[in-house]
Amino acid sequence: MKFNAPNLVMILIVIFTSLMTSYAQTGEQNAEQEKKRMEKMQESMKMEVADGWNQKAGIGLDLGQLLNINPYVGSGSNRLGLGGAVNYKFQYKKSKFTWSNDLLFSLSTQRIGSGTIASGSNDKLPFEKALDLLTFNSNFAYQVREASPWAYSFDLGLRTQVLSSHQDSASSKIYLKELHVNPYNTNLVSKLFSPALITLAPGVKYTHGKKYYAFLSPVAGQILFVSDQNIANLGIHGTKLKDGSTNEYKTSKFALGALAKGGYSNTYFEKLNFNTELSLFSDYLDKPQNIDVVWTNSIGIELFKGLNLSLRGDLYYDDDKRNSISDSNAVGGFKGVGKRVNFIEQLLIGYTRNF
Repeated sequence: MKFNAPNLVMILIVIFTSLMTSYAQTGEQNAEQEKKRMEKMQESMKMEVADGWNQKAGIGLDLGQLLNINPYVGSGSNRLGLGGAVNYKFQYKKSKFTWSNDLLFSLSTQRIGSGTIASGSNDKLPFEKALDLLTFNSNFAYQVREASPWAYSFDLGLRTQVLSSHQDSASSKIYLKELHVNPYNTNLVSKLFSPALITLAPGVKYTHGKKYYAFLSPVAGQILFVSDQNIANLGIHGTKLKDGSTNEYKTSKFALGALAKGGYSNTYFEKLNFNTELSLFSDYLDKPQNIDVVWTNSIGIELFKGLNLSLRGDLYYDDDKRNSISDSNAVGGFKGVGKRVNFIEQLLIGYTRNF
C-alpha cells in the first residue's frame, strides 16, 4: 500500500488525536483515583468522635467439660474447666475533652477428678487457678486545639486480681481455697489488692486517626500496695524489708519515673481485628536501667454478627517482682521463684456488643 503526502498527514493527525484523547482519559481516571485516595486518607485521619457516651462490652468464654463415669483403669477421670474474659470499654467526649476507660477481667480455673480429697474428709477436690487478672485503665485528654492530634493527658491504671490464691507447698499449684488435708498443704500468697499496682501519669498524648496513639509522661508515679501484711512478708511482690527487720516487709512501695505507651488498632478484610498496646516504665529512684514492660495483643475474627473467635497474648515483666519459674520437668510444673517474663495466652469464643 502506498501513501501520498496528504494521506500521510491525515493518518498522523488521527494517531496524534487518538493518543491525546487516550492520555486525557487516563489523566482524568488518575485524577479521579487520586481524589478518591485522598478522600479515604482524609477520612481515616479524622479525629472527630460524636459527643456524649460511647460504650462497648464483650464477654469471652473458655469452657472445658468431660464426664467419665466408671472409666477403664488408666483411661482418665472427670474434668471441669471454667474461665473467660470480660471487657468493658466506655468513653465520654465533649468538644476537646475525651475520657476513655477500659476494664478487663480474665479468669481460668479447672478441676480434674471428683469426690472428696481424702478418706473421712468432706472437702471436695479443689479447683486449680490458672489465671486471675483484673486491669483498669483510664485516660483523660484535652486537645491543644480543635482537630489537633496533640492533647494534654492524664493516665490512671490499676492492676490486681480478684480471687484468693492458695499455693500448695509440695506441688506449687494454685488453688481457690485453703487446704490442710493430706496431701495438700497450702499458703495464701495473693488476693484482691494484695498486691495491687496503681499508676498515675500526667503527660502528652498523640493520636493518629483511630488507629495509632502514643503517650509520654516524664513524671509518672507508681504505687505498689499489699493490703495483707502476711502476704507482704512473703517477700515476693516487690516491697522492701522494713528498716531493722529481717523478716517483715513494707506493705507499699512508691516509684517515680518515666512512662511511655503506644497502641495500634485496625480491622482487616472487614472481619479480622487486631489490637496491640505496649507500656514501658523506668523508675528514677530504683535501677532506672531496668524497664518494666506490659505488652498486650489480641487478634479476633468475626464468625457471626457479634460472635467472635479471639486469641490473646499478653506479656508482663516487673523487675521488682518474683515469678514462679515454669519447668515442665519439675513437680507441679514449677521450680522455684525468680525474675522472669510472664506470658499469658488465651483462646476464647466471645460475644461483643456496642451500645
